Amino acid sequence: MVDRNDVLNRLLNDYQARRLSRRDLMQQAAAIGVSASSVATLLAAAPRVGAAPASRAAVQEAKTGGILREGYDLDFSRMDPVATNWYDPAFFALYESLLIDSPEGQLEPQLAQGWNVSDDGKQVTFTIRDGAKFHSGRPVNAQAVKEVYDTIKDPVSGSPLASLFAPVETIEAPDEKTLVLNMKHPYYEVLNVVKTGYWAIVNITTRTELGAEYGQQVIDGTGPFTFEEWVPGSHVSVKRWEEYPGSIVPYFQNKGKAYLDGIRWEAILEAAQRAVRIENGEIDTLRNPALQDAARLQANPDLNVITFSEPSGYIFGLNFERTDLDFHELKMRQAVSHAIDRSAILKALLFEQGNPLYGPITPADKHYAPEVEQFNQFDLDRAKALVAELGWQAGDDGILQKNGKRLEFRLVVQAESFNRDLGSVLQAQVKKLGMDLQVEAIDRGTFFNEISQGPDSYLFYYLWPVPIDVVILFVGSATIPVPNWGRASVPAVDEAITAWQQAPDEAALAAAGKQFQLAVAEHLPTIPLVVRNNVWVQRKNVHGWLPHQYDIYPHYNDVWLG
Repeated sequence: MVDRNDVLNRLLNDYQARRLSRRDLMQQAAAIGVSASSVATLLAAAPRVGAAPASRAAVQEAKTGGILREGYDLDFSRMDPVATNWYDPAFFALYESLLIDSPEGQLEPQLAQGWNVSDDGKQVTFTIRDGAKFHSGRPVNAQAVKEVYDTIKDPVSGSPLASLFAPVETIEAPDEKTLVLNMKHPYYEVLNVVKTGYWAIVNITTRTELGAEYGQQVIDGTGPFTFEEWVPGSHVSVKRWEEYPGSIVPYFQNKGKAYLDGIRWEAILEAAQRAVRIENGEIDTLRNPALQDAARLQANPDLNVITFSEPSGYIFGLNFERTDLDFHELKMRQAVSHAIDRSAILKALLFEQGNPLYGPITPADKHYAPEVEQFNQFDLDRAKALVAELGWQAGDDGILQKNGKRLEFRLVVQAESFNRDLGSVLQAQVKKLGMDLQVEAIDRGTFFNEISQGPDSYLFYYLWPVPIDVVILFVGSATIPVPNWGRASVPAVDEAITAWQQAPDEAALAAAGKQFQLAVAEHLPTIPLVVRNNVWVQRKNVHGWLPHQYDIYPHYNDVWLG
């Protein structure tokens, strides 16, 4: 079971570090069964630190110039908001969205200076800010935003998350500053959709002219930096946009053009190298060192380490079309899940810096339902009984057989050290059940091509600020074959998705979120594994750099080098 004391301690730490508002602290504590009065007592014993973090230095002290070198734990994807499979940190330098999350988890304006929802919940109106423009010089008005959203809704666009916009029936731009989303039904969650990188505003005119080449040599966004270079497997680089018209985001201290001359993100795929690179001063900031190195980095006086629980996790998908292996059978998926010792993974690979997952989302999310913990506990005897009920029996080599078929299959993972290690642990654990799992680690681009074809099984780490929204894509029958790569079709899950996507208010959304979590935990369209802590590291000469748990990457408007 998830240790509620551990979760509560992390929440209190996040509150003390100004990564969590008091309201969200109370909401998330309530989600794990801790009363408001208990939280208040703890806060009284340890009052919130009043000083701003050291990284939030005063604007007047900022210096212009220098290249920020940031280490990244993944390879880089094509930087096209409409058709990419993943968005990387450079998105937040190159693009902007209508809305943004503050460090307290509140929606704030970015390209939309205001917004409102009609009384019946079926119309959302945005007012586009004055003065914004694309890197190419084209003004950003309501029509430009409409073109982006219309493209996302177009089935031929290839947007992997277009289904999140399915409740939007039509989009109107009655004048240059007004954008209207007309809903088929109330869709309270739409505000959380448009703040994400897949709804970042791109110049559709430029994108259409370049076709498939867009995002490789040319990027036409509205962010404070312009594109220089993308070398898959190596780096992405950007430079300051001298004509940036400025930002209206309230929590940004720097409202003008960026301080940095540029940024270079480097892919460091071998986890053991990440800590060494920042200790040696080869990079200035880093996302996710190997977790076993976190304590050493925290003790280094030249470094600042920021840690918080991610609203994202690792999932194990089985292909329902492998009916010869009974992956379409609930008992088989439950057997695999019961054979996985999540606590052992937590100790061996995460060094206790994370949590086991028994349902589709993590304890860090405000909608987390602790009731999912009744499912998917490690129980190898129960797992063996379930496969026996399906008619599988161990052969001479210990591998299960049925109708002359061995229970052997392939698992594809990304060629990154933690993914490979986790794949190897899964291989060893399901072998005790009698399954012959072969792990194949492949580069990032090939991985996404491969899983779109429907492999036997896959390992995936989702990263999203509103996890239910993205998990829906992997498990709902409406998104078969992509990104429901396992071709999962479970009526109870689809019903819960409908409830979530038609929730008219916060209370209905919370109820639908619980329904969804329980349906996934019980029926296992994907198998939840673990969540790791999110660890960011900066050298002390980096200022204004503020990772927080409500946005998956930091923004770079305020960042400067001392």
